This record gives sequence, C-alpha cells and structure tokens, in this order.
Amino acid sequence: MADAPPPPAMPFENAISTGHNHRVAVTAQQLNAIKPGAQGEQTALGLIVGVMMSLAEVFGFQHQSVQNQAEHIAALWRSKMGAAPSRAAALSVLHNDLLFSYKHWLGAVQNAFPPAQAPVVGIDAVAQQLDEVCLYLCIWGEAGNVRFMPELLLFVFEAARQYYLEARRSPIAIDPYTSVRGDDEGRDGAEGPNPGDFLVFIIRPIYNKIFGETFTWNSNTHKPVFKFPGAAPKHVLNYDDINEIFWDTRLMKKALLVGDKPGQPLLEAVGASDRPQLFPWLCEVRWNLVTSRNAKMYWETHSWFPLFASFGRVYVLHFIAFAACLAYRGHLAWAFVGLPAPACSVVIELAAYLLCKQHTYAEFFWTTSSTLVMVGLPVATFVQAARETDFFEASKVDHLDPLMLAHYIASGLSALFFLVSTISPQTGFRPMIRRSVLHLISSFLFWAGVFAIKCSMSIFVLLPATTRATDGVPEVKFAGPTWQIVNHVVLWMPVGLSFITETAFYQTLLIGTIGPVLAAFRFGFRTLCGAYRRGKGMDRIPRNLITTLVKPDAGDEEIRSGFGHIWHEIIEDLCLADLLKGKNRAKLDTPESLPGAGVTARLPSLFDPAVKRKPLPKIRSDEARRRLVMLARAWKQNPPAARDVRSCPSLTVMIPHYAEDNLITMHQLFHQKIELEKGATVLMAYLVDYFGDEFINFATRLHSSNEPVCDEQVQFELRRWASLRMQTLWRTVEGMAKGHRAMDVLLQLQVPYLTDRARDSICRDKFQCLVAMQLYGELKLGSPELEAAEEMLQRVPSSTAIAFLVNDQDRKEHMEAENIKQTKRFYSCVVDSSCAFENGRRVPKYVVELPGFPVLGNGKSDNQNHAIIFSRGELIQAIDANQESYLESAILLPSVLAEFAPYKGQQGGRSRPGIVGFREHIFSAVGALGSLAAEGEFVFGTVTQRMLTQVLACRMHYGHPDIMDKLQMLTQGGISKATRGLNLSEDIFAGMDLTLRGGEIKYTEYHHVGKGRDMGFMSILSFFGKLAAGTAEQSITRQSFRLGRGLSVPRLLGYYYSHVGYYFNQILMAKTVWWFVFAMTFFGLSDATGVGAEQDSSFRDGASKMYSGYFGPVFFLFVLATMWPLIFEFLVEDGIVKALRTVVLDLLALSPMFYTFQGKIIAHYMKVEIVYGGAEYIPTGRGLATVRQSFRSLFASFANTNMFDGFELLSFILASYLVGSSSVDVGYPYWFCIGTVVSSWLVAPFLYNPYMFSLRAVYTDALEFGRWLVGGIAKEGTPANKITQWSWLEWTTSLQTPRQRASRHWLYLPSWRLLTAVLSECLTATVVTSDAYEAELSTTADQVRHQVLPLLPPIFAGLALGLVAIFHGVVSCCLKERVHPTFLLVVCAVFVAFASMAEVYAMVRWPVWDTDYGFHTGVLIVFNKYCVLRWELDWADWLMPKYSECFAGSQGIIATGVAFWAVAWRWCRDALLGTLVTGMIAVISLFLSIPGVAQVHHRFLFRNRAKVTGKGNNPDQATQLPKFLRKLAQDKSLSGFEQAAVKWLQSVVEHSLHGGGVAVAQ
Repeated sequence: MADAPPPPAMPFENAISTGHNHRVAVTAQQLNAIKPGAQGEQTALGLIVGVMMSLAEVFGFQHQSVQNQAEHIAALWRSKMGAAPSRAAALSVLHNDLLFSYKHWLGAVQNAFPPAQAPVVGIDAVAQQLDEVCLYLCIWGEAGNVRFMPELLLFVFEAARQYYLEARRSPIAIDPYTSVRGDDEGRDGAEGPNPGDFLVFIIRPIYNKIFGETFTWNSNTHKPVFKFPGAAPKHVLNYDDINEIFWDTRLMKKALLVGDKPGQPLLEAVGASDRPQLFPWLCEVRWNLVTSRNAKMYWETHSWFPLFASFGRVYVLHFIAFAACLAYRGHLAWAFVGLPAPACSVVIELAAYLLCKQHTYAEFFWTTSSTLVMVGLPVATFVQAARETDFFEASKVDHLDPLMLAHYIASGLSALFFLVSTISPQTGFRPMIRRSVLHLISSFLFWAGVFAIKCSMSIFVLLPATTRATDGVPEVKFAGPTWQIVNHVVLWMPVGLSFITETAFYQTLLIGTIGPVLAAFRFGFRTLCGAYRRGKGMDRIPRNLITTLVKPDAGDEEIRSGFGHIWHEIIEDLCLADLLKGKNRAKLDTPESLPGAGVTARLPSLFDPAVKRKPLPKIRSDEARRRLVMLARAWKQNPPAARDVRSCPSLTVMIPHYAEDNLITMHQLFHQKIELEKGATVLMAYLVDYFGDEFINFATRLHSSNEPVCDEQVQFELRRWASLRMQTLWRTVEGMAKGHRAMDVLLQLQVPYLTDRARDSICRDKFQCLVAMQLYGELKLGSPELEAAEEMLQRVPSSTAIAFLVNDQDRKEHMEAENIKQTKRFYSCVVDSSCAFENGRRVPKYVVELPGFPVLGNGKSDNQNHAIIFSRGELIQAIDANQESYLESAILLPSVLAEFAPYKGQQGGRSRPGIVGFREHIFSAVGALGSLAAEGEFVFGTVTQRMLTQVLACRMHYGHPDIMDKLQMLTQGGISKATRGLNLSEDIFAGMDLTLRGGEIKYTEYHHVGKGRDMGFMSILSFFGKLAAGTAEQSITRQSFRLGRGLSVPRLLGYYYSHVGYYFNQILMAKTVWWFVFAMTFFGLSDATGVGAEQDSSFRDGASKMYSGYFGPVFFLFVLATMWPLIFEFLVEDGIVKALRTVVLDLLALSPMFYTFQGKIIAHYMKVEIVYGGAEYIPTGRGLATVRQSFRSLFASFANTNMFDGFELLSFILASYLVGSSSVDVGYPYWFCIGTVVSSWLVAPFLYNPYMFSLRAVYTDALEFGRWLVGGIAKEGTPANKITQWSWLEWTTSLQTPRQRASRHWLYLPSWRLLTAVLSECLTATVVTSDAYEAELSTTADQVRHQVLPLLPPIFAGLALGLVAIFHGVVSCCLKERVHPTFLLVVCAVFVAFASMAEVYAMVRWPVWDTDYGFHTGVLIVFNKYCVLRWELDWADWLMPKYSECFAGSQGIIATGVAFWAVAWRWCRDALLGTLVTGMIAVISLFLSIPGVAQVHHRFLFRNRAKVTGKGNNPDQATQLPKFLRKLAQDKSLSGFEQAAVKWLQSVVEHSLHGGGVAVAQ
C-alpha cells in the first residue's frame, strides 16, 4: 500500500493529456505496472478521464458531470485497492459490486436485446470492466430522478454498452440522436452529439413522464403543482411501476412503444429495422403511451385489503390459536379449529388478486387451483362430519372416526399450506430473499415461546371468566334466537380483539427479557450493580484499543505510548466540549500531557492493571461519564480488528438539510423569548441556567486562553456553545467531522512518519462529510444562514462539502427543443472550502443540470438523491441534521468499516453486508416528556434492534445512524425512495429493498452517535403521527406485499410486529377499549330494562365480572409492555439503582397516561391514512418545549384523534351508571384502567402543556375558544395552514375533507359504527316489543310514539334543519346575499337541541317514568338514537359537499339541510366537551394557585425548579443575562478562578450587547 497521499483534483482538460488513448484498450499488466504514489494515481486518473471523454463524445454527456464521475470513480478505485492485491483486482471488485444485479437481471431479460455483436479485437477484460464502470456511472450521474429506477438504468446501460462496442469500430463519431432532432444539427457543425444530449433525449423524456403523472407546472408562479388534493389515485404510475416494466420482456413489449399512436413495440421495431442497435431507438420511445393499463402490475390501494393480502398468514395463525383455545375450554368443537385457514385464505387471495396482477396464466392457474383445493378439502370433510354427528354433539363425536381423522388431516394440511408456502413468481427478473437456517430456528423458537405464553394465559387465566358469562346468556322467549346472536357478538367482540392485541405485548415482554439477558452475558452480570459507571472495564481499554485499531502485536510500552496519545485527544475533546474542568482533567488525563510531566509514557491509575480498585474519578458532568463508560463497554462487544486507515473503505456521511437552524445567531440568543411560569427570559439565559456547570467550564476555558479574545470571537464562541446544546446543523457537522480527526489520530500512530499534509490528504480520501443543504443557493448575501454555512466550511475539516440546488429561467424558445416542460432549469451543485469566491459566493466545483424540478417526493429523499452524485465514499451514512458524533466513538470507525469485509468463501451472491446499524444516544432528554421520548428511542435503538437482528432476523433500515454499502444501494434505486405520500417514511425502504434483493443487514453496539428528539407534547405526538401515517403508506406498497408473501412465518411475525403490526395493534387496542365499555353499557341496559329478568341471576353480573377479569389484565399488559424493556435494559447497562429511579420518575410523570394517549394518536393516524391516504410530511419541532399552547390549539389538534372518543366513553360510563351498573362490583382494576384511558384521552394534552394552569390564561383561553366556536368562514386568501385557526366551522370542514377523498364504496361496506347501530336497534326492538312493554299501549298513536319512533333514526332534528335550509334559501334569494354563517350556526344548534329534546319527550312513557323500568327504557332509547346518529354522521361526511360551502350558500337545499343537521350536532357536542374540559382545567388551576403548590406542575413537566425567572414581558429581556451571570459569579461553590472567569465573561457580554469595541482577556 502506498504511503503517499492521493493526488489533488486535476482539471479535466489537463488530465486528458496524461490519459490513455480511448481507442486503445488498457490491459491488466499495464494497470498493475502503475507505480504507487502521487504520479501513479495521476496516471490512473488519466486512464479514467480518457475513457470518460470517449463516452462523452459518443453519448453526449455533460462535461462537468463526466468530470465529477471521473473523480468519483478514482475515489472508489482507490478505496477498493485497500483490500485488493493489485490495481486490476481492485477494479474487478469494483465492477462486480457495482454491476452485481446487472448480471442477474441480464440473464432474465436477455432476449430483449439484439444478438450480441462480435467483440472488439484487442480489448482486454480489464479494459472492458473499466469501460462498463465508467459508462454506468456516467449514466447514473446524469439520471436525476430516474436514479430511483435501477432496472430502467440497467436497460439504458445495456443498450448503451452494446452501442459503445459498435461505436469503437467506427473511425468517426456518429450521432445517435439524429432521428429526433434531424440530420442538420450536430456537435458544433461536426458529427456526433452535443454535450448534454444524453440528458435531453434519453433522461428528460422519462422524467417528464414521471413528473406528468402527479404534477403540473404553473407558468405564472414558476412552480410545480401537485395534481391531486390528497393521495395520488391508485392508477397513477410511480417510480416502481415504470422500473418494473424492465423486469419482464413481456411488459417491455406491451409498454415501450415507438411511432404514432397506438404505437409499435420498441423491441419489434428494433428487430425489423435496418438499425440493429437498440440505443438510438430509446430517444423515440413514446413515454406518454406508458399507462396503468399496460405497465402497472401492483395497485397501491388505500384500504384494509393490502394488510390482509400481505399479512394474512399472521391473522390466520391468530384465528387458529383462538379457535384452539376456545375448543380447549369447551366453547367450540375441535372440528372448528380447521376452518379459519380456508375461510381466511379466500379473503386473502381475493385481496391479493385485486392488488397484484398475475404475470402469467400459469401463475394464475396455480394460485387459484391450489387455493380451491386447500379450501375445499377441510370444508367438505367438516360439512360431512357435521351431518353425521348432529353438528358435533359431544356424545356423538369420536375423534378416531375415519371421517373426523380425515377432517383433522385435511385441516392440518390446509393450515400448513397457507402458513408455510411463500409466493415467489418465477417469470422475469425476480430478486430473492436471503435465507438463513440459523435465523429461521431462532425466530421459530422465539415465536413458539410467545404463542405458548399467550395461549396458556388465555386458557388458564382469561377465558375461564367467559365460560361463566356465556352460560349466563338469557334465553328470551319473546326475542327468539336473534337475541342469542346479538349477545354473543357483543360478548365475544372485545374478547376476540384483545386476543389478537395481546400478542404484541407478549412479544415486547419477551424481547425485553431475552434482549437484556443477551447483553448481560456479554457485559457481565456485575453491570446490575452499575459496575461500568464506577469504572469497570477501563483497565482493558488500552490493550484492546491499540491491538484492535493500531498494531495487533503491540508491546506494553507501545500500548502505553499509543493509548496515552489517543486518551489525551479524547480528554481534550471533552474539555473543548466544556464537559470537564481542571480538576477532572488532572485526574483523567495522561500524566505526561500535563505541565511538568516527564518523558516516560505513563497512564492514570484508572488504566493500570496493577491497581485493583480503579473507580472512575468523580465527574460532575453526567455526559462526560456516559461517554467514557460507553468507550469501556464497547470492548465487550468484540469490535472486529481493523486494517490501518489507508486500507479502510472510504465513507461519506451525508446530512440532508432544509431549513433547520445551523449556527444560533446572537439575535436568537439574546432576543428569542423562552416562556417561564412567571414571565419570560431569553434563550441564552435559559441555556446558562440548564447547563450551568458547562457554562462555567466554557467561561473558564475562554478566560484562560493565552491569546487575546475580541468581541467577534466571544460572540462566535457563545453562538457555538449554544449551538452545540441545541438541535442544530452545526452540532451535527462538527460532531460527524470528528471522523476525520479520529482517522488523523490513528494515522499518527499507524504511520508516524507521514507529514500533517499527507495525513490530511489520506483522511480526505477516506472520509467525507457531505451536507445536502438544499436551499444554500437561495440564501441571500449577508444573511446569517449564508454566513453560518461559510463559517462551517472554514472551521470544520476540509473533507466537508455542501451540495445544493439552483435554478434559473432560460430562454423559452430553446426549452421545447430540449424537452423541457417547465419554465426553469435546475442544477445540482457542490462547493467546498477550496472553491474560490465570486460576487460574495463560492463558485461551485461542479454544476450538473437536472432533467427538471427535482423534488417530486416528500423532500428528504429527493435532497439525498440530488446530492449523492457528489459523494466519494464506497460506504455512505445518512445522518439527520439533529445528530452528533463523539471522538471516542469515531476512533472505532475503522472497526465499523471492517464490518463490511467480504464474506469468506462465498460463491455467488452479494459479496458483503449491505447495511450495518448502530445504536444512538438521545441527548434531548429534557423534562418529563423529553425523557419519555428519549427512553422510547433508547429501547428501540438497543434491545429492540438487538433482537430484530440476532433472533428475529427482520431488522430493516431506520435512517440513522446506519452505514450502507453505497454500491448496493445504487443498484436498488438509492438510499431511500421518493414517491410522494407513498414513501413518507422514505428510509425504511432501503432495508426492505435490500432484504427483497437478498442482502444482509447487521447491527452492532460498540459504535454510537447522538440523536436529538422532540421534547414537547405537540412535537412528540406529531412525530408519532408522522410515523403512523408513514407506516400506513408503507403497508400498501409492493415491498410490504412481497415481504409479507415471501418471508417464512417466524420472520414474517417479527417483521409484522416490529413494523406495521405495532401500529395496527394500536388500532386494535383502541377498539378493544371502546368495545369493552360499549359492551358493559349494552348489557347494563339490557338487564336494567328487564331483558334478563327471566333468569334467576343477572346476566350483567356475569358479563361485568368477565370484562373486569379480562380488560384489567390486558391493560396491565399494555402498560407493562411499555416499561418492561426499558427497566431491564437500564438494569443491565446502568444498574439496579438507575433502573428503579427511572421507573419511579416515569410513574411520577404519569407515563401510563402519556403512552395511552400516544397509542390513540398512532391508531388515529394509521387508520385515517390506510383508509383515506393523503398524508403529508409533518415537520416536527426540535426546539425547547417551553411554549404554552392555547386551549383552542390543543382542542383543534387532539379533539378528533382522542377527545371525542374519550367523551363518548365517558358518556357510556355515565349511562351505565344511571341504569344501576354501579351496584355491580366489577373491581377496582377495571375502573382504574378505564379511568386511566378516559382521563388520558380527555385531559392529557392539557396536563402536559407548559404553564397551562394559570387562572388568567384559562380565562383568556375560554374567551378565545368561544370566539372560535362562533367564527364564520375564512376570508379569501387566508393561508391554508391558518384556515382551521379561523373558526370551528372551517376546522370541522377540514376533518371532513379526508373522507371525501375516499372511495364511495366504503359506504356500502360494513363498519363498526353500523354494527353498533344494528346491535342497539336489536336491543331496543327487544324491549319495545316485549309483552310487558306492550301491555299498556292501547292506541295506535301510543304504539307509533313508543314502539316505532324509538326504532327510527333521529328525525325531528333533521326535519327542523330542513326547514332552516329552506328558509335560508328563500332569504338568500330575496335579499340577494347570504345569511351570516355565525347566525346560521347558532340557529342550527338551537333547533337541533330543542328538536332532539322534543323527540325524546315524545318517545318516553311518562306515566311510568318514576319507576326504574321507565327511566331505564328512556336511557336505552337515547343510547340507541346516539348509536344510529353516529353512523349517519359518518355518511354525511362522505356524501355531502364541504360544510363551509353549504354555509356559504353555494349548494342546493338538500345538501344544505343535511350539512346544517350534521354541523349542528357536532357543534353541540364540541361546545359541551369544551365547556366540560375547561371547567376541569379551571378547578385544577384553582388548586395550583394555593401558595406552595404552584411549582408542582413545573416540577412535574421539567423535573427541576427554574433559577432564571422572567419578570413580566420586559422587551429588553437580554438584560437579564448579565444580571444572572453576576449572581452566578457570587456562587460560593465556585473556585476563585471560576468566579473570575464568569465575571470576565459577564463584562464581555455586556460590552457586546452595547456594541462596544474590543474586550481583551489576559
């Protein structure tokens, strides 16, 4: 390996002179003869440039794109040389990794191409490999959004490859685009294409097709406009649809057409013409003729069908297990256990048929016939057995009877067939999932344990209560068998739902037990006592670190010397982060690095094996201790031995950035208000308060500087200090750039003779930090954002670059000829610290034109895609702009990169893992909610991913901090996917595609990065809403469908419950709770109205005891599952004290309430997105959670998701109480669980809202809420994001909008609201038709009032509002102007209230009202009316135009009347709910206003008492900071030097605030 650094980037024209003539191929001997060193690298670059220039002349690539890719290929080649014996071998490895899927794909679609021509004489295999690598990356580099379609690129590549081979035979350049632009145009009057013609004639027509599917271009605003109001319809083509055309020759013949409409198949036209080359025909393809009819093979449908089609085997397994448990308890005959598989399989296969087209008739015939056979056999034997045993009467069932045995065998085969068989079509190009016997066994044992525990709990604990309740179902003579059916539906619905729901809880409990045990075996069980936090493992760090990263056979003196150097750098980094002060540094740093130390290498006693007790010195900073403990623990993870830095594969860290904060400005520090309980303060004062110790260290460090410090330097240091404690881009870039510094430190030990410049050059070659700052080109000169970006380029290592987008309006007359359908041209650019300035901006190093507007998805994936062409590493790490890295962790980067070592002895398949994941440390655990969010991420990033990888084999990619093999990612479409809406969670698809294509995903824990999370209630739940919506969209994709149909059952269960199933389970949990309360109310009403009076014992008693014995344990499992993994993981990593402390703090923070509310939020967004679609990217907050949200804002955010259902449950409980259910002893667990759920759904947003309970604020909120309730229609021109804030009417209209996007077919399908309406109607009919009820109804009028009217929907209010609508129409017509919406709203609400009361008055039998029977019947009638009303309101949302339009008078009389009716009902509900909750808040506020109690809520939320207190709304808030610093300097716990440092910084801050000159610190 050469010691000399790689050459600097060379101008393209100069490199041509050193390159090889592209007409003469290079050989392996010539490559290997190139000597190491700078001159050799220059020669190799010249060879690349020669080939690239040849390709540019033949195909018309952009010059700057070719230059960029030449540098890219040279970097990849150098990276591969680290592990290759020769330069030719490195090229061969690069070729294989880059084009691995190409060989597989070409074998499947070979007949799509003309017969291969005879090879060019004299071309060596190595030369051909170099040609193909250069050609592929040239195509890829110009493809823009087409990069998301990898097989399409392979098709273009193969056509271009064959054309290039033919072009090499020709002595002159030939223009392949003549057919589309004419013979007169050429390259400057000569033959051959112009630069950029490949983009114009090949890439841009494909891009225009993709753009036109979902966007139109607004020529007035010069911006794209999304075509659809919500989700794109299922018939719209996306990236995957067009890409999969090239998976199958049949599809190519159907979809790729040339010539006039209807078009001729491209492949036939090529074969029949005198132009046998395919490439010149590509520019003639009529992409507008590619439609869903001839190209779409999978329909992304927003419905429940994709879940059934993809994960049907999961549900079949649950139905079989539930039936078996019931059979064991005697509720069913064993013969019924064989029916769930065939019954469900019909629905599953029907759903799959509706979603996915069969590729061949053979596949369709096999799927259909096998399904029919496996369905028919168990059903036929079941029917015959039922006949012979009188429907399985116990006395006639003989399990050994041949017919019964035949049924059992047929049922077993059917279940086995549907559970075990996986669908894997064999036509065309079909990537295969990687199989592992070890993972299959481990996942099988895990899930066998889960279901064993689950079934045991159900059989022996939960189901026995159902036996007593079922036996108590009354036989009502006057109701007939219908009553039995109704009662069993109500009885078993919540039980069945809870049975499915429990699985996720048992899985979590088992993960939370096995995962920490695996870690304990690795770390040692002494960790239970917090051994690592006290210094355990520190003595092993020196030898392990040096022998792993520097020199395997290092001696003791080399270890002491080498580790002393690394340890000093680590301590120095901690000091620069202001985490250590002088005393701590003296205890931790190496003695020889301190003033006056000798020359002999010595280490602190902490690392001396001869010292038995080596406690970690007392460090005041918990963060510094954590980082050192993580370093000690890393060596128990056995990181692989690393090659030296020069031999490591290169790495690019990509950081997508849109508009997040970069470097905090002085204005933000001293003028951004932070709300406190009494007034406000400024951001800087808040940070100094919260990070007081670190600020003292910061002041001490600046004050002790030997160099003069001016105002500008102090201001920058203050901004940097604050930025490193907020979630900023600066924190991310400075942290991730420590990878460069870590490699430099290691190189100093590995190759000590290298100069500083040589080491820096090697580090730049091995490490790159690429910031995809999308808006950098739009930043104005002199803006703080542009200045911060420039500071970043100057102060971080030179391996940092910024990629960005620019656009301009070109001459329109040239655009049509260049296939531009937009009024702007878009370019992708890159700058780094070496770029010169021009007009105040850096001149881009490379500028590559894009085919068009690049952001067609949700933003992040498009940003990554445009920037990836400027990446240089063969590995890539996608990091968010709120993360950081640490030097001691970055030191382990060589071991991290060694995880991508090639597999040993593998023949065929992929050569190495595709993704390696690591853990994260959440540094935003500020306050109660920030801690809860951080703990959830901690569990997911440690124990969950450990189990997903090592046991369940179903880990995917979660965006960060995973490192990916970039070459594998390129061949599957990039590191993320970018279809708008569908790929809302864009990053997980990298793991899904990799798994589907046979790749491997690993996870290790010795390396970690920092991650910031949301800290406020609104932002945390917005984040989970985004995750739920993204998962819902993920569940309807073809990737999810193929994984669901292709994974083995154990891996499928792991994948399901770790991804889609977790979120779907929240829907089931919410529905389970709702059904438990509904059933309790239903049976309470049935018993109270005399339905069960014919039995000696009350049926309600049995049902109540059943639910109290069932729901209590289920809810307890839910709460336990949220905390169990956290407790055990903390127990293993930090000891029992930290685990217990965490549990206590979480319980004090009412974590069960928070998690209950969070689960309902997830359920809402998941359900809405699956059914309606249309999710948008939700930007989450990364700031401090100190802003108080108004009552109106919280109500608008959470009423529809949680509060309405909570209010409904509260109403049901009240109805149950009114009819006497309070006399039934259901037990405290039931009421505690139900109370927790209802109170959580109703008041959690206000409980976790900072400074919520202020009497003055409550009064202001009440007034604002009242004005909002009676507000009218928003004015024209109101921004879309402000419309719902205008009035309640606009807000409720926005809730109606998603339902209007859904298919009207949902109206005709059964829903749970329809089911509850039918059940309540059945109960009401049973009561009003009973003999006792009819006895006193003597007249027809009485029968209509008291028997017919209670069974009808609420009609009085509808009639009243119909009259209002007619009146509104007449008045509007006469006055020629519409009635004010507020007046209409109030009138409608009054009419609804009085009409409803009149209807109830007419139905109730007042002569018997004073009896229990009469009162209970009245409650039942109201209950029934409500259940029917809720179903009708859903219909109104679907069928009616927008409510605001009806109130504006722009709709017909019928639509207006229905809208008035629906809106009035909802307004009454919301006004009542708002009043109720406001009253509760007022009561709490009165309590908290008692002296001595006011700090309770602040302590509850923030877990501390604020030292900085605001004084009213003083506009000059910045003056508080010097006062606080003056007070801090008087703290007697500080040393004299520290007090002097704080005083000095106080004077500097005051000087800076008043615009003073230079303040010098000596």
